[in-house]
Order: sequence, then structure tokens, then C-alpha cells
Amino acid sequence: MEPMQIDAGHLCQGETSARNVEPDHVEMIRRLIAHFGKYAEGLFDYHDLGFPREAVRNHISKVEAEIRRIEDMGSEAFLEIPREVLQSEIRDIWNAKKNLRYAAGALMMSSLRDDIRPENRLRAIRLKILYEVYVDTIDDLIDTDGYSFADALDLMRHCLESLTRSRFNRRIFREELSGRLSPVQRPKTEFLSCLGEAVHRSIWESPQGASLVGELDRVQENWALGEAYTMYQKDPTLDVRAFLTGASRMDAPADDLEPWERIAGWISHTTALSLLDLCYADAPMSSKALEEHLVAWFYFDAVVTLMNNVVDLQKDVEAGIANIFMIACGGAEVRELRTARGFRPAPTTQDYEAFLGRTAELARRCLEHAGRSCNDADLFYPFLAVMAPVVMFVTEAGVREDVLHAYLRTLAPIMRQVIAAGPEPLPTIPLGTRSGRNRSARTASS
Repeated sequence: MEPMQIDAGHLCQGETSARNVEPDHVEMIRRLIAHFGKYAEGLFDYHDLGFPREAVRNHISKVEAEIRRIEDMGSEAFLEIPREVLQSEIRDIWNAKKNLRYAAGALMMSSLRDDIRPENRLRAIRLKILYEVYVDTIDDLIDTDGYSFADALDLMRHCLESLTRSRFNRRIFREELSGRLSPVQRPKTEFLSCLGEAVHRSIWESPQGASLVGELDRVQENWALGEAYTMYQKDPTLDVRAFLTGASRMDAPADDLEPWERIAGWISHTTALSLLDLCYADAPMSSKALEEHLVAWFYFDAVVTLMNNVVDLQKDVEAGIANIFMIACGGAEVRELRTARGFRPAPTTQDYEAFLGRTAELARRCLEHAGRSCNDADLFYPFLAVMAPVVMFVTEAGVREDVLHAYLRTLAPIMRQVIAAGPEPLPTIPLGTRSGRNRSARTASS
């Protein structure tokens, strides 16, 4: 496999017009998705994953076709993204977080493509781009300043709750946001106000958005709470015991989850992105199908977060972060740490095997709940289960083949078993359904 060359480049230079910017950036994402697809197909030479490699090829082809449609439209594809969002701030956000890889992953995660009209698929993609930049900006602001737990949670709640209210008053939002930001960060006020207004409008003007804001609000509240608890993982506020106590109180769909597994299911964005796709579906999901859908995506979020912590262990420690993999494997010594920077974690082969084995078990739960949420005739969720480790372990720094294959050796028999069992799916859109939800998709510990 040739070395990965992943660089966000420049989202824009000079002019803020989309016409001169997006096609190049989108083409880089398309090439990266094609590269991921070829790499994933090659894994079938080594692992019996319970489904044919052609399913991977078919899904990658669909995503590439969607991206080519965006390229063919040129600047028209991005006309609904405000000009302020196409300024240089976005370039810095994308480059700093290596978001080309994550953008490629996000475009492969649309489980509802056949249930969304072509014009609305593009609107859903635009909404997810705006939402990702909005949430990442908030996250970066908190990470780069000395917010207390309470102040960080208050800032996140202000920004996120504004998206699910029926009205968005930009002036009031801007004034209240400015007071919550540290003085050095207040120049970002207008940028966040513009993003928030655009995300709010897209959600509320979408076909199913009004009926899904309750679930989106619940997901966002748990994300905000989880992100606030992560402050206890970082120098100078490191307190691993406080982190574990807070994480143990978070909602989860099963009682046997460890504290770090509970929080891992909330601090990624993919559940929210799946809800944003649902906003543009032609018809609503049934109450029970949506409940299963959200549990499946909780587990998918957990899987992605746990994988990311394996890959980023050394980088996180150097940045003064006691990450989840380090906490899960470190025992009492890590729980008593008062500073992460300078610590030398030394996970054993057994530590890796146990952690990756548990991650594969959570992937199994994702597949089982997903099978109950929809008729997955084209094997989207098995495709997703394979692409997740490819996206996470095939990084800009190279390929973690040892970790990738160790994980797949555990995952492969699980996938074969789940796919062969083929659980009876729920009807996604039952006859006589009406828009909206009869009850909330509550989690087990709520």
C-alpha cells in the first residue's frame, strides 16, 4: 500500500467565492474515499468478513458518484453556504484537525441515501459540513483556553440549544455568546453566529427536522456533558477519578458498559450526523426503528472514539491528555496521576488485544441494533463496520497495520455470526405512519 498523503491544503485563497475553492477540495476528498475503498477491498484477502468485497466497491462507487455530481455543479452546489463560512477561518480549522480524512469518513456514513431525493442529499451534505465546522469550532475554543467545567458546559449548551429552538435570533445569540467567550476569543463571535443561524435554518426547513429536534437536543446535551467531563483528562485540570465518576453517570443503552465506554458513545459527532441525514429523508422513521437506529449509532460512536484513542495514545500524552486507552489499561497508577505530560504509558500486547476485543464487541452491538432499525439489503452497516477502522487506522502519519489486522481478526468472526443470523428488521416507514414521534428513544439508564 502506498503511503497516505493527506493534507487539507487550502480551502480558500484570496477570494471567498465558492467557485474557485470547493471543486479542488471535494476532488481531494473523492480521491481519498477511493483510496480507502481500495485498501478496504484488499483486507478481504486476509479476513473472512461475512460479506463480499463487491459490497464495499458498490458503496464507494455510490459515494464517488455523489461527489462527482457536486463537482459537476461547481459553485452552485455550495450556494446555500454563507459567504462568511468560506473565509480563511475554515481553512485553519480543517488543516489543524486533518479533517480531510474525517470529511471522507462522514460522506461514507449516509445510511439513508436511497430514502433521500437527490436535491435533498446535497442539502444534507451541506448541513453536515456546516454542523461539523460549528461543533469543531466550539470544541477548539474550549480546548485552547482556560474554561472551568461549568463555563465550558454553559458555552456548549448555549451554542447547541440554539439550534433546536423554533426561532434563532442572531442578535440575541451573538450578544449572549460574546459574554460567554474569553476576551481573546470574542472575534469568533460573528463567525459562530453565522454558522449557528445557517445550521438552524437548514434543520428547521428540512422535511423531517421539526420532528427530530427533540432527539437532536438529547444527543447534543450528552455530547456537551461528555466534552465537559473530558476537561478532567487534560493538564492542568487532570483528575482521572473525577472523569470516571462523571462518565459513569452518563446515559447508555446497556448496564455493562465501562465509564469510558459510556462517554465514548457521546463524544463523537456521528449520531448527530445520522440525525441530520434523517432530517432530509422523504418520510419519518417509526418510533421503534428510530430508537434502534440511535442505539446502533451510539455504539458506532463508541467504536470510533475507542479506535481514535488507540491511534492517538502517544500524541495525546505529549499534549498533556490522559486518553481513554491509557485510562482503561493503566490501572491505579493512571488514576492517581496529577499530570499526564511526561508520563510514559507502556501498554502490553494483552492490553491491545483486550481493548480491541471489547471495541469489536461494541461493533457487534451496533450491527445488531442497526439490523433491527432497517432492511439493510445492500449491507451498508457491515460496510461501515469495515470502513471505520480503515478511516481511523489509515492516517496521515501512515498505516497502523498491526492494530488494524489485530482488530479485524477479532471483528471478522463476530461479523460472520451477525450477518448470518440476519435479525428480522423493523419496518422503517410503516403504513399509516404520521410525521413525528410518539415517544422518545430513551436509553436504558435514563
